[in-house]
Amino acid sequence: MKKPILLLLLLLTIFMTPAWASQFVVKRIEIEGTQRISPETVYSYLPIKPGQTLSSDKTAGIIQALYKTGFFEHITLARSGDTLIIKVVERETIGELKISGNSVIPTDKLTAVMKSLDIAEGRAYNRAVLDRIQQSLLNQYYQLGRFNARIDVAVTQMPRNRVLVKIDISEGLAAKIRRINIIGNHAFKESTLVNQMTISTPGLFTFVTQNDQYSQEKLEASLESLRNYYLDHGYLKVAVKSSQVSITPDRKSVYVTMVVEEGKIYTIKGYTLTGTFPIPREQLIKQIRVTPGQVFSRRDIVDSEKAMSDAMGDKGYVFATVSLNPTIDDKNREVWLEFTVKPGKRTYVRHIFFSDNSKTNDEVLRREVQQMEAAPVSTSQLEESKRRINLLPYMKDTQMTVTPVPNTDDKVDVNYKVTENNSAELSARVGYSQVQHFLLGAGVNQKNFLGTGKTVGLNAEASRYERYYSANYTDPYFTQDGISRTMVVSASSTDPSAMNVSQSYTSNEYDFNDSYAIPIGQEKNAINRFELGYGYQNTTILLPSNRNYVSNMVQDFTNHHGRHFAQLSLSAGLSRDSRDKAIFPTKGGRNAIGVNVFVPATSKSLKYYTINYAGAYYVPLMKHYVLMTRGAMGYGNSFSNGTNYPYFKNFYAGGMDSVRGFSANTLGPRDNVRGTGEFGNPTGGNFMADASLGLILPSYFSDNIRMMGFLDAGNTWQTYDNRQFGGTGTGPLRYSAGVQVTWLSMMGPIDVSLARPLHHNRADELEAFQFSLGANFG
Repeated sequence: MKKPILLLLLLLTIFMTPAWASQFVVKRIEIEGTQRISPETVYSYLPIKPGQTLSSDKTAGIIQALYKTGFFEHITLARSGDTLIIKVVERETIGELKISGNSVIPTDKLTAVMKSLDIAEGRAYNRAVLDRIQQSLLNQYYQLGRFNARIDVAVTQMPRNRVLVKIDISEGLAAKIRRINIIGNHAFKESTLVNQMTISTPGLFTFVTQNDQYSQEKLEASLESLRNYYLDHGYLKVAVKSSQVSITPDRKSVYVTMVVEEGKIYTIKGYTLTGTFPIPREQLIKQIRVTPGQVFSRRDIVDSEKAMSDAMGDKGYVFATVSLNPTIDDKNREVWLEFTVKPGKRTYVRHIFFSDNSKTNDEVLRREVQQMEAAPVSTSQLEESKRRINLLPYMKDTQMTVTPVPNTDDKVDVNYKVTENNSAELSARVGYSQVQHFLLGAGVNQKNFLGTGKTVGLNAEASRYERYYSANYTDPYFTQDGISRTMVVSASSTDPSAMNVSQSYTSNEYDFNDSYAIPIGQEKNAINRFELGYGYQNTTILLPSNRNYVSNMVQDFTNHHGRHFAQLSLSAGLSRDSRDKAIFPTKGGRNAIGVNVFVPATSKSLKYYTINYAGAYYVPLMKHYVLMTRGAMGYGNSFSNGTNYPYFKNFYAGGMDSVRGFSANTLGPRDNVRGTGEFGNPTGGNFMADASLGLILPSYFSDNIRMMGFLDAGNTWQTYDNRQFGGTGTGPLRYSAGVQVTWLSMMGPIDVSLARPLHHNRADELEAFQFSLGANFG
């Protein structure tokens, strides 16, 4: 459309320009009508110069050359003696460009697109291009499903032949998908196919996922998912014949209709492996996931190619390729697969770099790396290095890139880009907990002290339950072989009644513990440690002056053993960690079992032991869902009579880290308060077990938030007869179900849960809403 208009203007200008009576030699050229464009600029575009001869057949070329600049709205030629006079009318320029009302499409993106089309401040104003921009923006919003979008363009005159261009955008709301229709499906139900897509009709969680909002991009992704689902189930010839989107009259909803042609199921006739094999052929064949006679599956074939590539990459052939050449027998509906291997050259690591580690020294990260520089590349060692870095408690995420070294074909550089987690070096806090109420704390607690990876802590906290002072130190690489050492010195004064536990005593305790964790074994994707330690504990029990408020259990124990205990402790344990990362893991697990033996440091102290187990597993499911299972058990007993086991070392259940929906530490046996006949105070038990099954949901709000639905079960028991002290028994397991949200705040992780007990007794203390600060990341 632009060229015919330009040609018409050119013809009109030529006809309006007086024809030369005869040709003449141009001695001088004058430019009239310019305002912002200098005459020198106009001269530079002219096809004629002073001293040249101008005839009537050359005037059209002059006018056309000036029109092509885009600077002028109107051009005429005139002659005065030997002077050529060029009269121009300049086009208006865009003095200011304002865009408002947009949020879905950023302003910088809109500005860049318009600048590429010569719409920008200082450029010549062209209404025709602006109209195209207006329509193009509408099309962009239509692709996003915003069919009610409106683009208004207003042009206002400004001084000095300039204009103000205002683009006012009303984006509207994304249209909802009211219905998805699939035509031509016979092998699978429509609901099954819709579940494979990234679009859906409105549902319970679509206000979060926004899968019910239409966009062209989501539709195309859904069509690809639909096709892949058929290919994974043997329908090699499947075709999505068409997809139509019908908009409702109010433009707020759409109907999506897809037409599929399924075809027939194909099976695998067999396969062969050709090419050059850098590792034994039998080892590559073991990586193939398909078998003759099975239904064709695109996913199994892709997994086979990846497994073979990984096997070769583990031996240094990181640029090895496995290509597939299928032979299709339509008559028998069979497919013969030919995998061709091209290994390329064996590749070595030149350098390993770390980036974005502003708080952590390179040495701390490098000692977690299993891949050595100058050695052949191993994909498994590179991935294991990434996993180990992610397991550091001060790392949130790690991204790995492998880059070929320029001008070489057998060397690569590896870079680990880390995202560090916030950790305060100096803290002072005022907090509130449902159990402990107001809490005051101050201290220095750094898990990555001065970037060395060591943990150093000095803490003091005070609440109605406890006054606690501690100093702790952990060196994860106490030796070069990776043996870690942890030392903790603490002093505490405890009032159990503030934690829903027995009111019949308080205690003062001083502790020192020194433990070592020794790496053992070499297991792929897992870290195993053997732990040894020793310690000293000094405990004093204080009873209230009014002995009527001392339970029979506490009174009997102190009568037999006194109220002061000095113990030496020896500990041993095993741990295994196969998680993909420490913060918000998505696969793998962590297990730890430990035994603690306490022996007397004086003749009147106690001899007892405890056994503890804690484990959690994470199994990734489809669409970013993760199944989580967690379990914990604890058992303690005396080396002599079971009643000689100290009650103040009992295990407790209930609360945020146990069975949610029940008040913290309230499950299990209860004591009898002397003189009252009441059974009101939980005592815990020498045996505890709890477990949890959870479904971790995809996070659509922030990477710092994790949401989970859960089912909990647990309780505590006394393995000896508690009734001899007038107390109560335990009863069966308690169950609860609910949801939990964990937020990685600047103050530390915050857990909030809402749970409903599914099985409980009348005397149980229920608590639907619970929260905690400083909880576990898992």
